[in-house]
Order: sequence, then C-alpha cells, then structure tokens
Amino acid sequence: MGFLYDIIFFAYALVYLPYLVLTRRWYPGFGMRFGFFPSALKEQMAGARNIWVHAVSVGEVAAVAGLVRRLKAQYPRHQMVCSVTTRAGYALARQQLADVALVIPAPLDLSAAVAAFTRVIRPVVYIAAETELWPNLFRRLAKENVPIVIVNGRISDRSFGRYQAVRFFFKGALSDVRAFCMQSDTDAKRIVALGADPAAVRVVGNIKFDDESGGGAPETTRVFPAGQDVWIAGSTHPGEEAVVLAVYQKMRDAGLPWRLVLAPRHVERAGEVMELVRQNDFAGHMFSQIAQGSPSVADAVLVVDTIGHLRGLYAQASLVFMGKSLRKGGGQNVIEPAFFARAVVVGPMMANFRDILARFKEDGAIVQVKDDDEFADAVLGLVRDEGRRAVMGQKAAAVIAKNKGALERTLACVREITGPS
Repeated sequence: MGFLYDIIFFAYALVYLPYLVLTRRWYPGFGMRFGFFPSALKEQMAGARNIWVHAVSVGEVAAVAGLVRRLKAQYPRHQMVCSVTTRAGYALARQQLADVALVIPAPLDLSAAVAAFTRVIRPVVYIAAETELWPNLFRRLAKENVPIVIVNGRISDRSFGRYQAVRFFFKGALSDVRAFCMQSDTDAKRIVALGADPAAVRVVGNIKFDDESGGGAPETTRVFPAGQDVWIAGSTHPGEEAVVLAVYQKMRDAGLPWRLVLAPRHVERAGEVMELVRQNDFAGHMFSQIAQGSPSVADAVLVVDTIGHLRGLYAQASLVFMGKSLRKGGGQNVIEPAFFARAVVVGPMMANFRDILARFKEDGAIVQVKDDDEFADAVLGLVRDEGRRAVMGQKAAAVIAKNKGALERTLACVREITGPS
C-alpha cells in the first residue's frame, strides 16, 4: 500500500510543482521538502529535544502560534520546530514565530522525504493542526515511536467527502494518532467515521478563540486618522472584489465618506485587485507603500499586499466583510475581527466554518446575507447605523469570551502524551 501511495503522490507532485513555480508560490528553501537539509540546520536540530508542530498555511499558522509559544514556555529545554506547506504560511510563520521556533518547509509525503525529516528532526512529539493526515509521515513516526497529536481538528464537508473516497489510504494513518483534539462534536463524529479510535478522540473546542495576541504579529501601521470610518473586505477571492467595489460606489454616491480596504486572501493577487480598483475609477494605494512611509492618498482604496498585517488593520475597522463567502465558497475565519468588537458581514457560503458561524448567529453577533442584493442592503444599512455596528461588535466580543478555554484543554492533552518538561 505504501509503494502504491508513493507512486500516486509522486505523479501528483510532477503536476503540482510546475504549477507552484508558474503561480509564484515557490519559496526559498522549498527544495527541503524533498528531504535535503542544509548542514547548519541539521546541526541546530542534532541532539536537541525537538517538538515538531505542523501548520499548512496562514490560517493554521495563526491558530497554532499561541500554542507554539505556550509549549515553548512549558518545555523551555525543548526546541520548537514549525513546518509549513504554503508560501504565505511560511512567510507568516517566519514573521510570527522565528523568535521561538525553527521554521521549515513541510516534507512532501514521499517515503524518502519523510524518512529524511524524521532522521534529522528526531521529534519527541509531532503535532499537526486541523487534521492534516499524511500516511507516509504518520507511518514513519509510528515506526519510530513518536506520538502524533492532532490539534484544533476539523473536517469540512468537502474534506470529509474526499477522505471517505480514499479512506483505505488514511485508515492506517488514523490508527497511528495518539490523540485527536477536535473543534466540535461534528468534527469528532467525522474523524471516528473515517476510522479513528473513539477512545483517542476528544472535543476541546477551537483554539482560535484563545489567541488574542495574534501570535506576536508585528504592530500594523496606523493608516487612518481617528474618527475615519473604514470598511475592510478581508480574505477576498476572485469575483468578490468587484461586488465590494460596486457597493462602495453606492456609498460614495450617497456622500458617505468611508474608506475601503481590500485584502485578497492570496497576496500575489494584489496587482490584479489594484487593476480592478482603477478600472472602476477609484484611486488605489498598496499597503506596503504606506508601511514603508509613503503618504496615503486621502480617498484611495487601500489594497493589502503584505502578509501578517490584516489583523492589525481589523483593529482600525468600523465594518468588516469576510471573503470566500460570496463567490468561491467555504468561508474564512470571522474570529479575528470579532476580537476587536467589529461588526461583520458574511455571504451565504460558510460551510467550512459552520460551527463558528452558528455561535455568532445565535447571539446576533454577525450578519449573513443570501446574495449580492442582500449584501449591498446589509452593508449600506450598517454603514448608516453606528449604534447597530457597536451593538454587533459588543456581541461578537462576548462570543469570543464565552468560547475561550480550548487552548488550555489542548495543552493538557499534549502534556498528558508528552510528559513533564
């Protein structure tokens, strides 16, 4: 089975790697994913008691940043190693965690690559965020008696269907996991349905509700003067920026002196988004220019082209739209703007965050719309109603406070398996 999986994964890599190069998602050190470590890095890990934490991309890095710091405090004589898959995630991890962890690319799930990683890192425990299942890696870790822990585990509708289709590949990997710390009852039931031992599964909640610090993210430049109303469209995907700009035009036509920030989920799209801004006859400015000290155009649309600053911009917002919910679908995490007691609007497609969304909707702490027309009406209504925005923000902050505690429960699970410091 392992040989067959290697062949399939290698064929996938042959197709996927050129795509990464063409889309500029390749990053320095990417070759390490094949198991080729620089000598200096090998020396840093040799002889150390390494705790290996894996996070795929930006969302997972943000989720585990607080956990990594708490683990370092709990195990000061251990070395933290954080592996990341995507270019954006790697950049964010280097920005937020370089002071407490060695940040490296994650291995490709090929037998030779994972063998090289486990041989160099020699982890005392492997911790993966949000149900990243890698059969070859898990098999190798189990063979070397390295305990595996899944933290902040969740399985979206889409992922559940995919895992079910190839369950025969993943059943063995699930049996190698010592503990599954899942976000919700639904996630726990799904991981059991895929073959996890029910005795290893526990529901601890979502650790994103606990990470108020932003994992040590750098302070974001104060862009807007006090009293300026700002609408931030965060983590947007293709098609959504056009909808937002159309609503923003209505705001301007109505004489509403708001500023707009567009933050595409993938920063490599910033140039494309800026071109769209200008096609719609708005002045535009890149956030990186302001961060470097260039003056802001007074009424320009701001396009975020950097990693790690969106959270700080949410603190300056008056209203937030969370992307990947009007067009592509699946949604993005609404917890970050809620930390700052901001009113948030989302579209109809939030399946990947159904549990989180339900908690906010239950307390009237978020507005979900059905289509573009409802979106325009909701945004324009909130823009005109400062009191309602304030009440929604207060309710959002209350939802955060009510759902804290997952981080402590997750740390207790890891301590139970890893042992004392």
